[in-house]
Amino acid sequence: MKLVLIAAAAVLAASPALADCRSDAQAQSEKVRTEHQLLNDQSNAPLAEQCQTGSRLIAEAKRLNSIRRTCQAQLQLTAQDLQQQDQRIQAADQEYAARCGG
Repeated sequence: MKLVLIAAAAVLAASPALADCRSDAQAQSEKVRTEHQLLNDQSNAPLAEQCQTGSRLIAEAKRLNSIRRTCQAQLQLTAQDLQQQDQRIQAADQEYAARCGG
Protein backbone atom coordinates (compact mmCIF):
# COMPACT_ATOMS: atom_id res chain seq x y z
CA MET A 1 0.00 0.00 0.00
CA LYS A 2 2.77 2.46 0.89
CA LEU A 3 4.58 1.66 -2.35
CA VAL A 4 1.46 2.51 -4.35
CA LEU A 5 1.09 5.81 -2.50
CA ILE A 6 4.74 6.68 -3.01
CA ALA A 7 4.49 5.91 -6.71
CA ALA A 8 1.31 7.98 -7.02
CA ALA A 9 2.92 10.86 -5.14
CA ALA A 10 5.93 10.77 -7.47
CA VAL A 11 3.70 10.95 -10.54
CA LEU A 12 1.70 13.82 -9.06
CA ALA A 13 4.81 15.71 -8.02
CA ALA A 14 6.18 15.43 -11.55
CA SER A 15 3.00 16.81 -13.08
CA PRO A 16 3.37 20.47 -14.09
CA ALA A 17 -0.42 20.94 -13.88
CA LEU A 18 -0.20 20.43 -10.13
CA ALA A 19 2.57 22.95 -9.62
CA ASP A 20 0.07 25.51 -8.47
CA CYS A 21 -2.91 23.86 -6.82
CA ARG A 22 -4.70 27.10 -6.11
CA SER A 23 -4.69 28.29 -9.72
CA ASP A 24 -5.75 24.83 -10.93
CA ALA A 25 -8.61 24.75 -8.45
CA GLN A 26 -9.66 28.30 -9.32
CA ALA A 27 -9.64 27.58 -13.05
CA GLN A 28 -11.65 24.40 -12.58
CA SER A 29 -14.06 26.17 -10.23
CA GLU A 30 -14.69 28.71 -12.98
CA LYS A 31 -15.53 25.89 -15.40
CA VAL A 32 -18.00 24.49 -12.87
CA ARG A 33 -19.58 27.92 -12.36
CA THR A 34 -19.87 28.43 -16.12
CA GLU A 35 -21.62 25.09 -16.66
CA HIS A 36 -23.86 25.68 -13.63
CA GLN A 37 -24.89 29.09 -14.97
CA LEU A 38 -25.53 27.61 -18.40
CA LEU A 39 -27.75 24.94 -16.85
CA ASN A 40 -29.66 27.60 -14.91
CA ASP A 41 -30.12 29.58 -18.13
CA GLN A 42 -31.55 26.49 -19.85
CA SER A 43 -34.53 26.09 -17.54
CA ASN A 44 -36.89 26.35 -20.52
CA ALA A 45 -34.66 24.50 -22.98
CA PRO A 46 -35.44 21.00 -24.23
CA LEU A 47 -34.56 18.23 -21.81
CA ALA A 48 -31.86 16.89 -24.15
CA GLU A 49 -29.96 20.20 -23.94
CA GLN A 50 -30.35 20.31 -20.17
CA CYS A 51 -29.05 16.74 -19.94
CA GLN A 52 -25.99 17.55 -22.06
CA THR A 53 -25.15 20.52 -19.90
CA GLY A 54 -25.86 18.55 -16.73
CA SER A 55 -23.48 15.84 -17.86
CA ARG A 56 -20.74 18.40 -18.52
CA LEU A 57 -21.40 20.07 -15.17
CA ILE A 58 -21.03 16.79 -13.31
CA ALA A 59 -17.84 15.95 -15.21
CA GLU A 60 -16.33 19.36 -14.40
CA ALA A 61 -17.35 19.01 -10.73
CA LYS A 62 -15.66 15.61 -10.58
CA ARG A 63 -12.48 17.10 -12.06
CA LEU A 64 -12.60 19.86 -9.46
CA ASN A 65 -13.06 17.33 -6.70
CA SER A 66 -10.08 15.37 -8.01
CA ILE A 67 -7.94 18.52 -7.88
CA ARG A 68 -9.19 19.21 -4.36
CA ARG A 69 -8.28 15.69 -3.25
CA THR A 70 -4.84 15.88 -4.82
CA CYS A 71 -4.21 19.33 -3.36
CA GLN A 72 -6.03 18.89 -0.06
CA ALA A 73 -3.16 20.17 2.09
CA GLN A 74 -2.30 23.14 -0.13
CA LEU A 75 -5.96 24.15 -0.32
CA GLN A 76 -6.39 23.59 3.42
CA LEU A 77 -9.39 21.33 2.98
CA THR A 78 -10.60 18.93 5.63
CA ALA A 79 -11.74 15.38 5.04
CA GLN A 80 -15.25 16.64 5.83
CA ASP A 81 -14.98 19.27 3.06
CA LEU A 82 -14.11 16.57 0.57
CA GLN A 83 -16.84 14.27 1.85
CA GLN A 84 -19.45 17.01 1.47
CA GLN A 85 -18.35 17.58 -2.12
CA ASP A 86 -18.52 13.83 -2.77
CA GLN A 87 -22.08 13.83 -1.46
CA ARG A 88 -23.06 16.77 -3.69
CA ILE A 89 -21.64 15.02 -6.73
CA GLN A 90 -23.37 11.78 -5.83
CA ALA A 91 -26.69 13.62 -5.46
CA ALA A 92 -26.14 15.34 -8.82
CA ASP A 93 -25.37 11.97 -10.43
CA GLN A 94 -28.59 10.54 -9.01
CA GLU A 95 -30.66 13.51 -10.14
CA TYR A 96 -29.10 13.32 -13.60
CA ALA A 97 -29.89 9.60 -13.84
CA ALA A 98 -33.48 10.22 -12.77
CA ARG A 99 -34.05 13.07 -15.22
CA CYS A 100 -31.91 11.98 -18.14
CA GLY A 101 -31.70 8.23 -17.82
CA GLY A 102 -27.94 8.25 -17.60
